[in-house]
Amino acid sequence: MIAVAANYCPECGRELTTIEFEGRERDHCPTCERTWWRQSVPTTSVTVRDDDRVLLIQRADGPDAGRWDLPAGHPEHDEPGREAAARELTEETGLVADPAALDLVGTVLAERPWGTNRSINYRVDRATTDGEVTAGSDAADARFVPTAAVREGDVDVRPLGRRRLRDAGVLE
Repeated sequence: MIAVAANYCPECGRELTTIEFEGRERDHCPTCERTWWRQSVPTTSVTVRDDDRVLLIQRADGPDAGRWDLPAGHPEHDEPGREAAARELTEETGLVADPAALDLVGTVLAERPWGTNRSINYRVDRATTDGEVTAGSDAADARFVPTAAVREGDVDVRPLGRRRLRDAGVLE
């Protein structure tokens, strides 16, 4: 399994061909006789609601620097989704949530230049979290924003963030 479209076999380095297998075109190594399945890369996100406000972070780096999104990130290789989402929430905003309190609201796919993200999205009410909101090391800012401002486009939320917010029922 690989996360990106590959030109060469990750095992032997030979140029890949394609074959049809299980109804789809798949990368295949004629030397190793191995078929490579392309997999999505998991991410998690948390929507924290506080009445008519939602917690957002402003991205500090990367192509989306300056844009807003939900607290989100990649699970560690041995970390369940809820635990990863709770960890990312704390790292990016300072809020602490019990992973068991996170409600699964859905998943969305996002095509990236290097592969596909599968965002696993959770929701929690502010009343069930502890701590004060502070921007973490990878966030330029973190704050509760009126949901009406997000719905009306007054806040520049990146497209994946908008799809995550739809999952959580913030955007209709």
